[in-house]
Amino acid sequence: MKKIVRLMLFLMAFQMEVRVRAAGDLIEQPSACLKSQESCAIQVTGSAFHFEKGDHQLHATGGSAVVRLTPDQWRLVKGAVWVEGGKNLQLESLYASTQATMGEYWVISQDSRILIRNMNASLKVTLRDGKTLEIPEGFEVWVAGLNSQGKTEYGMIEPINMKEHLPMWNSLYRGSKEDFVKEVRLYRDNWGDLAQKSSRLYQTLTERKIASIEAQEKAEEARRQRKAAELQRMKDLYRQRVFER
Repeated sequence: MKKIVRLMLFLMAFQMEVRVRAAGDLIEQPSACLKSQESCAIQVTGSAFHFEKGDHQLHATGGSAVVRLTPDQWRLVKGAVWVEGGKNLQLESLYASTQATMGEYWVISQDSRILIRNMNASLKVTLRDGKTLEIPEGFEVWVAGLNSQGKTEYGMIEPINMKEHLPMWNSLYRGSKEDFVKEVRLYRDNWGDLAQKSSRLYQTLTERKIASIEAQEKAEEARRQRKAAELQRMKDLYRQRVFER
């Protein structure tokens, strides 16, 4: 019995190895589904996954799992995806969906949250609660699940952590080392002083938050006044009825 079990395990491992090699360090479900237009689940078993078709160009790190739902709609299950070219391509994840008309961005799965990094895209981020975020070029934001109020948790919009990002980017970059260094410098030059931009962004967000709080306070005061006026009207009506007797 043990020999039969070992033989079955060996055959399964052999078939899996052949399948992975045949797919170029990928597991596709259904088999060879990337060649068709149907839904396709992909497990990256090699060091990287590179996909190019039409206007769409995306890459995933080793160990990533992605699903192509339609030609224009993908889902990140785990790992990291670099959308290098994805006009109107929608990339979904557990906590948000992203879409850009042009430019490059990253979506990275991190335990109980995702990290979105905008390199130079006109990027729209839609959270699970329907709120949309504007992420400027050169900035990143983490997004998590819903809180007890049904609102999506997300962090401050901050400059991209390049020390952390460069090794991941380099692992998927297919050009020469010299080209990679040039591209990194080009991005940094185009981004300019991110610390100064971050300060202005924080000030803008703070002003918006203050304005929102003030608007809420005004609305609450208006509600209190309406309730007070209604209560006074009821009192006047009661007194009128009493005196009419």
